[in-house]
Amino acid sequence: MDGLEVRAYRTSDFPQVKEILELGNLYWALSDNAESFRKQAEERPGSILVATVDQRPVGTQIVVESFLPLMFRLAVHPDYRGKGIGKLLLSAGEAYLKAKGHNHVNILVAAEDADLQGFYRGQGYEPGHNYTWMFKEFDNAQPPELE
Repeated sequence: MDGLEVRAYRTSDFPQVKEILELGNLYWALSDNAESFRKQAEERPGSILVATVDQRPVGTQIVVESFLPLMFRLAVHPDYRGKGIGKLLLSAGEAYLKAKGHNHVNILVAAEDADLQGFYRGQGYEPGHNYTWMFKEFDNAQPPELE
């Protein structure tokens, strides 16, 4: 596709990235907000990828590094799906993790999202174990002082 590029996230991309995540039913305000994205992009440059067509964001992929290398929030604007953008973002995320010394990657996919599961299977990914994702939202209390 002409004018297609994958690059690192810029803070000015947030409105378009948020829209793309919302259209893919992937947006979660607690973690996918402008401040979280800014902080991750600043602390781990290149870990949020953005696919652009003629400089307009049309897809995104987030790479998380911890004890478990993880790619998540792969989303492509519906008008641009089926054009290889998801594959390009996935490859760029894999390259990022390989360059950081990881020898594998994990992906979380909603159990009910058969289309996305099929996409990942087509890229060589295999289903892992099923888990129930649990979370807790913290109140504004300050953590105790550690001695």
